[in-house]
Amino acid sequence: MCMRLISVFALLAGAGFAQTPGPCDRACLEGFVNQYLDAMVAHDPSKLPVTPDVRFSEDDVPLKLGEAFWKTASGIGTYKLYFADPQAGQVGFMGTMKENGRGVALVMRLKIENGRISEAEQLVLRNEATAASLEKAKAPDPILTETVPAADRLPRTQLIANTNLYFEAIEQGNGGVAPFHPDCNRFENGTKTSGALGCSAQLDTHVFDYIQKIYPRRFLVVDEERQNVFGFFMFNHPGDITWIKNPDGTRHEMGAAATRPFSVDVGELFHIQDKQIRKVEALMVALPYGQKNPFVPQQ
Repeated sequence: MCMRLISVFALLAGAGFAQTPGPCDRACLEGFVNQYLDAMVAHDPSKLPVTPDVRFSEDDVPLKLGEAFWKTASGIGTYKLYFADPQAGQVGFMGTMKENGRGVALVMRLKIENGRISEAEQLVLRNEATAASLEKAKAPDPILTETVPAADRLPRTQLIANTNLYFEAIEQGNGGVAPFHPDCNRFENGTKTSGALGCSAQLDTHVFDYIQKIYPRRFLVVDEERQNVFGFFMFNHPGDITWIKNPDGTRHEMGAAATRPFSVDVGELFHIQDKQIRKVEALMVALPYGQKNPFVPQQ
């Protein structure tokens, strides 16, 4: 456990968690997101202030800024969720958009250096049902956007450590490993997936044992004011666990989706309340097994 936490912090040290020159507060960072979205719909990256060596990826494929969804984006939806980290100069976003008139969901991250975008990565969920579900909600859960009183906040290192335990709990099939709030729920691609059991007890059933490794774990945006942690996390499914034993001793067959090799890049937001994981919001894209992330030099 300690070694894993050490590796997380080592990764953070190389992922831009240093004070960036020049002030860019929450409003500034969210403004960059809005500029980015507008430029995508206009199919014109020249509208953005970017560094000469700006890096861009979509669905974990390194591309030139202006390619892929940049050529097909046709509108911005109503659901918008921002998370900002002025200390790191990073900002994240989950929201709805249109692609040639069809609804899609987008999760993205921008890194800002000296008033310019130096990194942009995004996942595009080309699933109209997911987009429709988010649009139906109209706005994010207020718990994700409220400012937490300073006396009730955990420091950024502890926010990251608590969030990391979520992935340990999944890998170990043990909800007691992570500090889950009694009212914790998880939403993935616009749908509640923590079931009637909730975040902790659901893991105790071992229903997620087919997820054998979650790596890399990239904690990129720590929104201390709102006690949110966002990052991209690669869920790896070898496909060789086809069944598990239920707590009552009966056999539970894994579904077809769990019995094939694939990886899933998950843009995931965690809200910490009372020092516990209170809510999880995730948007994800399935990828070939073993897919590498271009922003991680060594995997």
